[in-house]
Amino acid sequence: MPDALSEVRAPAPGSEVLQAIETALVRHRAFGDSLYIRQQLTAAYLRRLHKLRTALPQASQLVDQLQLATPERQRQQVADTVLRCAVQHAMRQLALGDEYGLALPQCDALFGLAAEHLRLGLPGAPLVAGLAPQFLLAGDGTTSVWPGPGATPASPHASAFLDIMQENYGAPLATPTASEMAMLRRGLQLLDTLLPRLTRSALSHVQLLALFPKVGTWCGKASSSQFRVNGAIFLNRELIGNPWWLAEHLLHEALHQKLYDFRHGHSLLAPVHARDDAARVCSLWNAPDESQSHYWDAHRTLAAFHVYVQLALLCLLAEQHEEALAPGYGAIGQQMSGSRRAIDRARYLGEQLRATIWPELGEAGRQMTLWLLAVLDELDIERRPAGASLHLLLDLYARQGRKLDAFLEHAAANDAARLGEQAQAELTLARTALLELGEAALVHDEPSWPQARKQVLQALTPVAQDRSGNYMRRRGYPRAQALVTQMVQQSSRQLAALGALGA
Repeated sequence: MPDALSEVRAPAPGSEVLQAIETALVRHRAFGDSLYIRQQLTAAYLRRLHKLRTALPQASQLVDQLQLATPERQRQQVADTVLRCAVQHAMRQLALGDEYGLALPQCDALFGLAAEHLRLGLPGAPLVAGLAPQFLLAGDGTTSVWPGPGATPASPHASAFLDIMQENYGAPLATPTASEMAMLRRGLQLLDTLLPRLTRSALSHVQLLALFPKVGTWCGKASSSQFRVNGAIFLNRELIGNPWWLAEHLLHEALHQKLYDFRHGHSLLAPVHARDDAARVCSLWNAPDESQSHYWDAHRTLAAFHVYVQLALLCLLAEQHEEALAPGYGAIGQQMSGSRRAIDRARYLGEQLRATIWPELGEAGRQMTLWLLAVLDELDIERRPAGASLHLLLDLYARQGRKLDAFLEHAAANDAARLGEQAQAELTLARTALLELGEAALVHDEPSWPQARKQVLQALTPVAQDRSGNYMRRRGYPRAQALVTQMVQQSSRQLAALGALGA
């Protein structure tokens, strides 16, 4: 009988379809064309600088120099992470009168330095202009790697960047070694082999890549980027050794930056989307915690949906070409999300955007959602019934089971006893859920957690993987779904309390 992990890979459409989808993802006039998105981003920042010029005199100098520059030079300067932050921080302080981010005098000084950089015709943008050539990620010079404290050139822009990092992450960045630079380029080479056009499109929105050590707020993170630090992405230096992992995470974070750039120039979200009572979506594959971080607002839901649709394409291509690429890059193993998981998460988020988050989206956000759903329909050639979600819950349950196996090797006796009690509770909930569906077969009481968990997975997998909709049409399905949700989330909290899930 198949288990919850048996569907890692989805059946793929034909090669011509996959190529057409990549073309659509980079050429759609509004949602895919990076040149258009960056043009709109530049226009948005020019408007903001015009608003600042009456209060900050050096903003006026920067506007004048930008207006004399070529469109490509304008886009290059607006790509600068520090310049964008200075504009955003200054606008907030002048509009709201509060202290936020870089101080106004510092913002104005940065505007003046950027204006002088343009006037002198210096290469690149100020933040990365002084970086040594070995820190370029690729030959086109679009993306640089932050050299870290050991090799960072002294400049006001570099100091401002470190201030921004302290404000938003409060943890240090790493100095990449020569071997780590080689790893980064190898992962990029693999990504470019699989998706050459989408890779170039996404990375054109990334000015800076930085590695981070596993300390402080970086603990537990594989990669990161955020809207408040536009143009920069961050990767865990301990995880970049596998090129398949690196290819996925490079694309993942770069696509976030592409969406953030789009958001600056378009009505992605409704004006009041950030209110306290706005609708949120439960990401069922993430563990619940006290901060309710597994409940996502409109921006995070749309950002994840945008990424998962395109990761599905990457995973399908990676799986299709693994045999040919394995001699150079090794086997994929567990290093990528897998096409089935990416498709399933994208489908769930797309349905939730339509059913729950729709009022929080702007017109551009709604049109983007519909377009991405159409793309997903082409990728997902074995669709689950609408509204299916048990497979997402069991994915979390199974992944945490693997962590539990490692924990049990060294667990104290009292921890094992508590886990045994939890195992019985899970068996009871799973049995009750199956009875709601008219299925009496499961499950005998098992004293051992691993055996109990395997029984639960074996019994519930046919329900989760049913593509006919047979189970979902049964009267007891809503109650069964609620019971499985309770079981998985209760188990997750218990394992976290015992420290069984790690950092």
